[in-house]
Amino acid sequence: MNKNILIKKQNTLLVFIVCSALGFFSSTTIQASEGEHGKEEAHKDERVFMADSMAQKMGVMTQSVQTGSLNITTTVYGNIVTDPASLSHVRARFDGMVTKVNANLGNKVKKGETLAVVESNESLKSYPVAAPFSGTVIARHANEGELSNGQVLFSIANYDDVWAQLKVFPQQLSDIAEQQSVQLSVAGSSLETTIQHILPSPDEKPYVLAYAKIANTSGQWPVGAAIKGLVTINKLDVAMMVPKASIQEFEGASVVFVKEGDEYRPVPVTLGQQDNYNIEVLSGLHIADVIVSQNSYLFKADLEKSEAGHDH
Repeated sequence: MNKNILIKKQNTLLVFIVCSALGFFSSTTIQASEGEHGKEEAHKDERVFMADSMAQKMGVMTQSVQTGSLNITTTVYGNIVTDPASLSHVRARFDGMVTKVNANLGNKVKKGETLAVVESNESLKSYPVAAPFSGTVIARHANEGELSNGQVLFSIANYDDVWAQLKVFPQQLSDIAEQQSVQLSVAGSSLETTIQHILPSPDEKPYVLAYAKIANTSGQWPVGAAIKGLVTINKLDVAMMVPKASIQEFEGASVVFVKEGDEYRPVPVTLGQQDNYNIEVLSGLHIADVIVSQNSYLFKADLEKSEAGHDH
């Protein structure tokens, strides 16, 4: 009798253990399923409220989601060089003595202006040495009483137009060609121009040189300055794109903050290809959604601060 009771208790205990185990795994599965569902829905309940007046003060900028084109680029580096047609080393036509010097280093001169006067050794007549074009005296090698004797007396340069000289290495050659658009940048200035020439480099260097002309009347592109160029090698049409600055990483996902009235909510997005400014959105948004394009980190910081407060 005692033996039967013992067996019955053991069986009951075994059933309890099995049932408990089954119940535990069932609960874990349910919780896991709810966790995945919750992850998808979590961002829908998160909001940041900010009046338009405050958003303006905080520098928040918005724009609509749009279709567009991505400019796929490759990066090249180089320097600003003088336009060969705008640099002249001025000599006297005939050998003789320099009797008068009118121009000095740094002077602005006009085309035809007299830079110096030379007395010819043969005729003993004086004749002017004139500026070949308008520009700046960047070097002076003439003084009164000296003999010209075929030497350079002045160097005149006009920097209204300069050239970007860009190094293109062998692995880039198949992508870069004349007439391609290139965006140049130096010391905070940038502009878009076109590659006009691609020429072999001197001294058998392991690259070719791409030349793009720059209008430099502002003087913001000094000769010799190091520059960066982004050459557009392909244009990709995309159904939706947003500025790269609008993307934030939040709770393990890439999100964009969508504005609805005074509410801003994080929307998870799937991203595709990108250029230097914009990125393709494959899913998560709709055309004409109003998103935060600048200073979206403010909303991310607010949500993270709120979550930290709840943890305590």
